[in-house]
Amino acid sequence: MHGTLNFEGHLTTRWFESKRQYRALFWEDVQAKVRNETKIMIQEMIQTEFNFLIGAEPYQRAPGRKTKRNGSYLRSLETAVGRIEDLRIPRARNLDIRFSLFDRWQQVEDGVIESMLQAYLLGRSGACAQEIIQGFGHPRFSKSFLQRLTRRAEKDLQAWLNRPITKHWPYLFIDGMVINVREVELQPWCVLWALGMDENHNTEILGFVVLKSESQEGCERLLSDLKRRGLQTPELIVSDDSKAIENAAAMIFPHTPQQGCMFHKVKAAGRYIKNSKNKKSFSRDASDVYMTATGQRSLLRNLATFKDKWRAKEPLAVRSFTTGFERTMTYLRFPKDHWRWLYTNNSMESLIDKIRDWTNRFGYFQGRGNLYIALFTFIQHKQKQLVPIKDQSAELPKDTILIA
Repeated sequence: MHGTLNFEGHLTTRWFESKRQYRALFWEDVQAKVRNETKIMIQEMIQTEFNFLIGAEPYQRAPGRKTKRNGSYLRSLETAVGRIEDLRIPRARNLDIRFSLFDRWQQVEDGVIESMLQAYLLGRSGACAQEIIQGFGHPRFSKSFLQRLTRRAEKDLQAWLNRPITKHWPYLFIDGMVINVREVELQPWCVLWALGMDENHNTEILGFVVLKSESQEGCERLLSDLKRRGLQTPELIVSDDSKAIENAAAMIFPHTPQQGCMFHKVKAAGRYIKNSKNKKSFSRDASDVYMTATGQRSLLRNLATFKDKWRAKEPLAVRSFTTGFERTMTYLRFPKDHWRWLYTNNSMESLIDKIRDWTNRFGYFQGRGNLYIALFTFIQHKQKQLVPIKDQSAELPKDTILIA
Protein backbone atom coordinates (compact mmCIF):
# COMPACT_ATOMS: atom_id res chain seq x y z
CA MET A 1 0.00 0.00 0.00
CA HIS A 2 1.42 3.33 -1.06
CA GLY A 3 1.50 6.18 1.46
CA THR A 4 0.92 9.84 0.66
CA LEU A 5 4.04 11.59 -0.56
CA ASN A 6 4.87 14.83 1.31
CA PHE A 7 7.61 17.07 -0.05
CA GLU A 8 6.98 19.87 2.45
CA GLY A 9 10.10 19.15 4.48
CA HIS A 10 12.37 18.75 1.48
CA LEU A 11 11.90 22.00 -0.38
CA THR A 12 15.29 23.15 -1.67
CA THR A 13 14.04 26.72 -1.81
CA ARG A 14 13.97 26.81 1.98
CA TRP A 15 17.59 25.70 2.12
CA PHE A 16 18.70 28.31 -0.43
CA GLU A 17 16.83 31.03 1.48
CA SER A 18 18.51 29.96 4.72
CA LYS A 19 21.92 30.08 3.05
CA ARG A 20 21.19 33.56 1.71
CA GLN A 21 20.15 34.83 5.15
CA TYR A 22 23.19 33.32 6.87
CA ARG A 23 25.46 34.81 4.22
CA ALA A 24 23.90 38.26 4.66
CA LEU A 25 24.21 38.03 8.47
CA PHE A 26 27.84 36.97 8.14
CA TRP A 27 28.83 39.97 6.02
CA GLU A 28 26.83 42.37 8.18
CA ASP A 29 28.76 41.05 11.18
CA VAL A 30 32.07 41.44 9.33
CA GLN A 31 31.27 45.04 8.35
CA ALA A 32 30.23 45.89 11.90
CA LYS A 33 33.50 44.47 13.28
CA VAL A 34 35.56 46.37 10.68
CA ARG A 35 33.81 49.63 11.58
CA ASN A 36 34.33 48.96 15.29
CA GLU A 37 38.06 48.25 14.82
CA THR A 38 38.37 51.35 12.62
CA LYS A 39 36.66 53.42 15.30
CA ILE A 40 39.07 52.16 17.96
CA MET A 41 42.10 52.97 15.78
CA ILE A 42 40.82 56.46 14.90
CA GLN A 43 39.96 57.18 18.53
CA GLU A 44 43.44 56.13 19.66
CA MET A 45 45.06 58.26 16.95
CA ILE A 46 43.01 61.32 17.93
CA GLN A 47 43.80 60.91 21.62
CA THR A 48 47.53 60.33 21.02
CA GLU A 49 47.82 63.38 18.80
CA PHE A 50 45.80 65.50 21.24
CA ASN A 51 48.11 64.55 24.12
CA PHE A 52 51.12 65.47 22.00
CA LEU A 53 49.67 68.84 20.96
CA ILE A 54 48.84 69.96 24.50
CA GLY A 55 52.05 68.45 25.87
CA ALA A 56 50.63 66.14 28.57
CA GLU A 57 48.77 62.91 29.19
CA PRO A 58 45.42 62.97 31.03
CA TYR A 59 45.86 64.05 34.69
CA GLN A 60 49.60 64.56 34.13
CA ARG A 61 51.39 67.65 35.44
CA ALA A 62 54.10 68.23 32.88
CA PRO A 63 56.36 71.34 32.72
CA GLY A 64 55.82 71.64 28.95
CA ARG A 65 52.03 71.53 29.14
CA LYS A 66 50.53 74.16 26.82
CA THR A 67 46.91 74.21 27.99
CA LYS A 68 44.23 72.28 29.84
CA ARG A 69 41.56 69.94 28.55
CA ASN A 70 38.12 71.35 28.05
CA GLY A 71 35.92 68.29 27.76
CA SER A 72 34.95 66.65 24.50
CA TYR A 73 32.07 66.30 22.07
CA LEU A 74 30.67 63.44 19.99
CA ARG A 75 30.83 63.45 16.22
CA SER A 76 30.12 61.01 13.43
CA LEU A 77 32.57 60.23 10.66
CA GLU A 78 32.25 59.23 7.00
CA THR A 79 34.91 56.73 5.97
CA ALA A 80 35.44 54.12 3.29
CA VAL A 81 34.09 51.46 5.67
CA GLY A 82 30.87 53.36 6.29
CA ARG A 83 29.52 55.77 8.88
CA ILE A 84 31.18 55.61 12.31
CA GLU A 85 29.04 56.97 15.14
CA ASP A 86 29.94 58.66 18.43
CA LEU A 87 33.60 59.45 18.02
CA ARG A 88 34.79 61.43 21.03
CA ILE A 89 36.71 64.56 19.98
CA PRO A 90 38.66 66.20 22.85
CA ARG A 91 38.77 69.98 23.28
CA ALA A 92 41.47 72.27 24.68
CA ARG A 93 41.22 75.67 26.33
CA ASN A 94 42.58 78.61 24.34
CA LEU A 95 44.17 76.33 21.76
CA ASP A 96 42.88 75.64 18.25
CA ILE A 97 43.47 71.92 17.78
CA ARG A 98 43.52 70.65 14.20
CA PHE A 99 44.09 66.95 13.87
CA SER A 100 46.12 65.54 11.02
CA LEU A 101 43.26 63.14 10.35
CA PHE A 102 40.98 66.09 9.53
CA ASP A 103 42.48 68.30 6.85
CA ARG A 104 41.47 71.95 7.04
CA TRP A 105 39.98 71.95 3.54
CA GLN A 106 39.62 68.47 2.14
CA GLN A 107 36.69 67.07 4.06
CA VAL A 108 35.92 63.85 2.22
CA GLU A 109 38.16 60.83 2.35
CA ASP A 110 39.84 60.29 -1.01
CA GLY A 111 38.49 56.80 -1.55
CA VAL A 112 34.92 57.82 -0.67
CA ILE A 113 34.84 60.89 -2.87
CA GLU A 114 36.42 59.08 -5.82
CA SER A 115 33.93 56.23 -5.57
CA MET A 116 30.97 58.61 -5.36
CA LEU A 117 32.13 60.75 -8.24
CA GLN A 118 32.95 57.82 -10.50
CA ALA A 119 29.67 56.10 -9.62
CA TYR A 120 27.81 59.25 -10.67
CA LEU A 121 29.84 59.77 -13.83
CA LEU A 122 29.74 56.15 -14.93
CA GLY A 123 26.30 55.21 -13.59
CA ARG A 124 24.73 57.33 -16.35
CA SER A 125 21.95 58.41 -14.00
CA GLY A 126 21.68 59.91 -10.52
CA ALA A 127 19.39 57.10 -9.34
CA CYS A 128 21.89 54.43 -10.45
CA ALA A 129 24.74 56.23 -8.69
CA GLN A 130 22.73 56.51 -5.47
CA GLU A 131 22.08 52.77 -5.50
CA ILE A 132 25.81 52.07 -5.91
CA ILE A 133 26.75 54.48 -3.11
CA GLN A 134 24.09 53.10 -0.76
CA GLY A 135 25.51 49.64 -1.33
CA PHE A 136 28.75 50.83 0.27
CA GLY A 137 27.05 52.29 3.34
CA HIS A 138 26.64 55.94 2.35
CA PRO A 139 22.88 56.46 1.97
CA ARG A 140 22.77 60.15 2.88
CA PHE A 141 24.34 61.66 -0.25
CA SER A 142 21.61 63.08 -2.45
CA LYS A 143 21.57 63.54 -6.20
CA SER A 144 22.01 67.31 -5.76
CA PHE A 145 25.15 66.66 -3.68
CA LEU A 146 26.56 64.49 -6.47
CA GLN A 147 25.78 67.18 -9.03
CA ARG A 148 27.55 69.80 -6.92
CA LEU A 149 30.45 67.40 -6.46
CA THR A 150 30.67 67.08 -10.24
CA ARG A 151 30.64 70.86 -10.71
CA ARG A 152 33.44 71.23 -8.18
CA ALA A 153 35.38 68.49 -9.96
CA GLU A 154 34.92 70.45 -13.19
CA LYS A 155 36.53 73.49 -11.57
CA ASP A 156 39.41 71.37 -10.30
CA LEU A 157 39.78 69.88 -13.78
CA GLN A 158 39.99 73.34 -15.35
CA ALA A 159 42.57 74.40 -12.77
CA TRP A 160 44.61 71.28 -13.54
CA LEU A 161 44.37 71.73 -17.30
CA ASN A 162 45.49 75.37 -16.98
CA ARG A 163 48.19 74.90 -14.36
CA PRO A 164 51.58 76.40 -15.29
CA ILE A 165 54.38 74.05 -16.34
CA THR A 166 57.41 75.27 -14.39
CA LYS A 167 59.72 72.29 -14.68
CA HIS A 168 61.82 71.63 -17.77
CA TRP A 169 60.92 68.33 -19.40
CA PRO A 170 63.59 67.46 -21.98
CA TYR A 171 61.64 64.50 -23.37
CA LEU A 172 58.02 64.79 -24.49
CA PHE A 173 55.92 61.72 -25.36
CA ILE A 174 52.71 62.07 -27.38
CA ASP A 175 50.20 59.31 -28.10
CA GLY A 176 46.47 58.70 -28.39
CA MET A 177 43.89 56.10 -27.43
CA VAL A 178 40.28 55.42 -28.44
CA ILE A 179 37.39 55.51 -25.92
CA ASN A 180 33.69 55.10 -26.67
CA VAL A 181 31.55 58.15 -25.87
CA ARG A 182 27.79 58.53 -26.16
CA GLU A 183 26.56 62.02 -26.94
CA VAL A 184 23.98 61.95 -29.71
CA GLU A 185 25.05 58.41 -30.53
CA LEU A 186 27.76 56.01 -29.43
CA GLN A 187 31.03 56.83 -31.23
CA PRO A 188 34.76 56.23 -30.73
CA TRP A 189 36.63 59.36 -29.63
CA CYS A 190 40.37 59.93 -29.39
CA VAL A 191 42.09 60.98 -26.16
CA LEU A 192 45.50 62.48 -26.93
CA TRP A 193 48.01 62.45 -24.07
CA ALA A 194 51.20 64.40 -23.40
CA LEU A 195 53.77 62.94 -20.99
CA GLY A 196 56.93 64.70 -19.82
CA MET A 197 60.10 62.87 -18.79
CA ASP A 198 63.28 64.23 -17.21
CA GLU A 199 66.86 62.95 -17.25
CA ASN A 200 66.19 60.71 -14.23
CA HIS A 201 63.24 58.93 -15.86
CA ASN A 202 60.70 60.80 -13.72
CA THR A 203 57.44 61.35 -15.60
CA GLU A 204 54.36 63.53 -15.31
CA ILE A 205 51.16 63.78 -17.34
CA LEU A 206 51.30 67.32 -18.69
CA GLY A 207 47.88 67.36 -20.32
CA PHE A 208 45.33 65.61 -22.47
CA VAL A 209 42.58 66.52 -24.91
CA VAL A 210 39.49 64.64 -26.14
CA LEU A 211 39.07 64.75 -29.93
CA LYS A 212 36.79 63.18 -32.50
CA SER A 213 39.86 61.84 -34.26
CA GLU A 214 43.66 62.01 -34.03
CA SER A 215 43.93 64.97 -36.41
CA GLN A 216 46.85 67.31 -36.96
CA GLU A 217 44.69 70.23 -35.84
CA GLY A 218 43.87 68.48 -32.55
CA CYS A 219 47.54 67.62 -31.95
CA GLU A 220 48.54 71.23 -32.61
CA ARG A 221 45.90 72.32 -30.13
CA LEU A 222 47.40 70.13 -27.37
CA LEU A 223 51.00 71.16 -28.09
CA SER A 224 50.08 74.86 -28.34
CA ASP A 225 48.35 74.63 -24.96
CA LEU A 226 51.45 73.06 -23.39
CA LYS A 227 53.58 75.85 -24.84
CA ARG A 228 51.13 78.50 -23.58
CA ARG A 229 51.33 77.08 -20.07
CA GLY A 230 55.11 77.39 -20.00
CA LEU A 231 56.51 74.19 -21.47
CA GLN A 232 60.07 74.91 -22.58
CA THR A 233 61.09 73.63 -25.97
CA PRO A 234 61.74 69.90 -25.44
CA GLU A 235 64.97 68.32 -26.59
CA LEU A 236 63.16 65.34 -28.13
CA ILE A 237 59.56 64.45 -29.01
CA VAL A 238 58.72 60.73 -29.06
CA SER A 239 55.61 59.35 -30.79
CA ASP A 240 54.42 56.43 -32.89
CA ASP A 241 54.09 56.46 -36.69
CA SER A 242 51.21 58.98 -36.64
CA LYS A 243 51.68 61.60 -39.36
CA ALA A 244 49.22 63.88 -37.57
CA ILE A 245 51.45 63.99 -34.46
CA GLU A 246 54.64 64.25 -36.50
CA ASN A 247 53.36 67.21 -38.55
CA ALA A 248 51.83 68.98 -35.55
CA ALA A 249 55.08 68.67 -33.56
CA ALA A 250 57.00 70.10 -36.51
CA MET A 251 54.64 73.10 -36.60
CA ILE A 252 54.70 73.94 -32.87
CA PHE A 253 58.30 72.92 -32.07
CA PRO A 254 60.04 73.17 -35.45
CA HIS A 255 63.57 72.92 -34.03
CA THR A 256 62.94 69.87 -31.86
CA PRO A 257 64.04 66.49 -33.31
CA GLN A 258 61.53 63.66 -33.30
CA GLN A 259 61.93 60.00 -32.47
CA GLY A 260 59.66 57.38 -34.00
CA CYS A 261 58.84 54.40 -31.79
CA MET A 262 60.86 51.39 -32.95
CA PHE A 263 58.20 49.02 -31.60
CA HIS A 264 55.55 50.60 -33.84
CA LYS A 265 58.02 50.48 -36.72
CA VAL A 266 58.51 46.74 -36.31
CA LYS A 267 54.79 46.16 -35.83
CA ALA A 268 53.87 48.17 -38.93
CA ALA A 269 56.36 46.23 -41.08
CA GLY A 270 54.92 42.96 -39.80
CA ARG A 271 51.61 43.73 -41.48
CA TYR A 272 53.26 43.27 -44.90
CA ILE A 273 54.61 39.77 -44.24
CA LYS A 274 53.31 37.29 -46.82
CA ASN A 275 54.37 34.03 -45.18
CA SER A 276 52.92 33.88 -41.67
CA LYS A 277 55.64 31.42 -40.63
CA ASN A 278 58.19 34.23 -41.03
CA LYS A 279 56.41 36.73 -38.81
CA LYS A 280 57.95 35.77 -35.46
CA SER A 281 61.54 35.54 -36.67
CA PHE A 282 61.18 38.67 -38.84
CA SER A 283 59.93 40.71 -35.89
CA ARG A 284 62.68 39.37 -33.62
CA ASP A 285 65.40 40.24 -36.14
CA ALA A 286 63.91 43.68 -36.75
CA SER A 287 63.88 44.40 -33.01
CA ASP A 288 67.49 43.22 -32.71
CA VAL A 289 68.54 45.86 -35.24
CA TYR A 290 67.94 48.38 -32.44
CA MET A 291 68.48 46.27 -29.34
CA THR A 292 72.01 45.11 -30.23
CA ALA A 293 73.24 48.42 -31.63
CA THR A 294 75.99 50.24 -29.74
CA GLY A 295 75.99 53.39 -31.88
CA GLN A 296 75.04 54.80 -35.27
CA ARG A 297 77.52 52.72 -37.28
CA SER A 298 76.51 49.58 -35.43
CA LEU A 299 72.84 50.32 -36.07
CA LEU A 300 73.40 50.82 -39.81
CA ARG A 301 75.43 47.59 -40.02
CA ASN A 302 72.61 45.75 -38.28
CA LEU A 303 70.14 47.23 -40.75
CA ALA A 304 72.25 46.15 -43.75
CA THR A 305 72.53 42.61 -42.38
CA PHE A 306 68.80 42.52 -41.77
CA LYS A 307 68.02 43.64 -45.34
CA ASP A 308 70.36 41.05 -46.83
CA LYS A 309 68.61 38.30 -44.89
CA TRP A 310 65.01 39.28 -45.50
CA ARG A 311 64.90 41.23 -48.80
CA ALA A 312 64.25 38.17 -50.94
CA LYS A 313 61.88 36.47 -48.48
CA GLU A 314 59.70 39.44 -47.47
CA PRO A 315 60.38 42.40 -49.82
CA LEU A 316 57.27 44.41 -48.89
CA ALA A 317 57.89 44.08 -45.16
CA VAL A 318 61.54 45.10 -45.59
CA ARG A 319 60.52 48.13 -47.66
CA SER A 320 58.08 49.20 -44.96
CA PHE A 321 60.73 48.78 -42.26
CA THR A 322 63.42 50.77 -44.10
CA THR A 323 61.14 53.60 -45.28
CA GLY A 324 61.59 56.50 -42.87
CA PHE A 325 64.06 54.46 -40.82
CA GLU A 326 66.13 57.56 -40.04
CA ARG A 327 63.28 58.91 -37.87
CA THR A 328 63.80 55.97 -35.49
CA MET A 329 67.54 56.72 -35.14
CA THR A 330 67.23 60.08 -33.36
CA TYR A 331 67.68 58.57 -29.89
CA LEU A 332 71.38 57.98 -30.71
CA ARG A 333 72.06 61.71 -30.22
CA PHE A 334 71.26 61.44 -26.50
CA PRO A 335 73.06 59.84 -23.54
CA LYS A 336 73.47 56.11 -23.99
CA ASP A 337 71.84 55.27 -20.65
CA HIS A 338 68.68 57.04 -21.91
CA TRP A 339 68.37 55.02 -25.11
CA ARG A 340 66.11 52.34 -23.66
CA TRP A 341 63.65 55.06 -22.62
CA LEU A 342 63.68 56.88 -25.92
CA TYR A 343 63.72 54.42 -28.81
CA THR A 344 60.19 53.26 -27.95
CA ASN A 345 57.01 54.94 -26.78
CA ASN A 346 56.74 52.42 -23.94
CA SER A 347 56.50 55.01 -21.17
CA MET A 348 53.36 56.40 -22.77
CA GLU A 349 52.04 52.98 -23.77
CA SER A 350 52.33 51.80 -20.16
CA LEU A 351 50.16 54.72 -19.02
CA ILE A 352 47.60 54.16 -21.78
CA ASP A 353 47.40 50.44 -20.99
CA LYS A 354 46.48 51.22 -17.37
CA ILE A 355 43.85 53.74 -18.43
CA ARG A 356 42.47 51.36 -21.07
CA ASP A 357 42.16 48.55 -18.52
CA TRP A 358 40.12 50.90 -16.35
CA THR A 359 37.90 52.41 -19.06
CA ASN A 360 37.14 49.00 -20.60
CA ARG A 361 35.23 48.07 -17.46
CA PHE A 362 32.55 50.63 -18.26
CA GLY A 363 32.03 50.17 -21.99
CA TYR A 364 31.38 53.83 -22.74
CA PHE A 365 31.07 57.26 -21.11
CA GLN A 366 27.98 59.45 -21.17
CA GLY A 367 29.24 62.62 -22.84
CA ARG A 368 32.65 64.14 -23.42
CA GLY A 369 32.41 66.24 -20.25
CA ASN A 370 31.97 63.16 -18.06
CA LEU A 371 34.89 61.50 -19.82
CA TYR A 372 37.13 64.49 -19.05
CA ILE A 373 36.24 64.41 -15.34
CA ALA A 374 36.49 60.62 -15.07
CA LEU A 375 39.97 60.60 -16.65
CA PHE A 376 41.02 63.48 -14.41
CA THR A 377 39.97 61.68 -11.21
CA PHE A 378 41.74 58.52 -12.36
CA ILE A 379 44.95 60.42 -13.08
CA GLN A 380 44.88 62.23 -9.76
CA HIS A 381 44.32 58.99 -7.90
CA LYS A 382 47.24 57.31 -9.66
CA GLN A 383 49.54 60.26 -9.04
CA LYS A 384 48.46 60.54 -5.39
CA GLN A 385 47.82 64.25 -5.89
CA LEU A 386 44.10 64.48 -5.24
CA VAL A 387 42.70 67.97 -5.59
CA PRO A 388 40.83 69.12 -2.45
CA ILE A 389 37.03 69.30 -2.70
CA LYS A 390 36.12 72.17 -0.42
CA ASP A 391 33.10 73.16 1.60
CA GLN A 392 30.81 70.20 1.20
CA SER A 393 29.61 70.00 4.79
CA ALA A 394 26.49 72.03 4.01
CA GLU A 395 24.93 68.97 2.41
CA LEU A 396 25.51 66.78 5.49
CA PRO A 397 24.08 66.65 9.03
CA LYS A 398 25.67 69.05 11.49
CA ASP A 399 27.14 66.29 13.64
CA THR A 400 29.18 64.80 10.80
CA ILE A 401 32.92 65.07 10.16
CA LEU A 402 34.20 63.90 6.80
CA ILE A 403 37.63 62.34 7.11
CA ALA A 404 40.43 63.60 4.88
